[in-house]
Amino acid sequence: MSKEVNAGELRTSVCFVHNEKNTDGEGVTTFSEVDIFGCPIRCKWVNAHGTEIFAAMQQSIQEPATITCRYSPRIQKDQLVYKAGDPTPYEIISMDNVEEKSRWLEIKVKRRGAAR
Repeated sequence: MSKEVNAGELRTSVCFVHNEKNTDGEGVTTFSEVDIFGCPIRCKWVNAHGTEIFAAMQQSIQEPATITCRYSPRIQKDQLVYKAGDPTPYEIISMDNVEEKSRWLEIKVKRRGAAR
């Protein structure tokens, strides 16, 4: 778990999106994904490895990772995360405002699976 991150470690671009519900003139509901920042932000991305993988397998979590980025109140638990160049989103499992300083945000994510 990172408590501090150097600016040089923020190498991965990610987009945080939320689903926006729209209704057209005929009453048909559509959903669209809206980027909350309008552009990708930089973060530190660490894929799970070692014993974390076995714990994730027991909980049926696919491809867990930890993201550390600068704190923003816009980032919410119900949003999706897109890693640069990857069309499949990640879901946010948990978020931690590191030491409650509102400086760094540590986010646990998992690969979004298909509906069963």
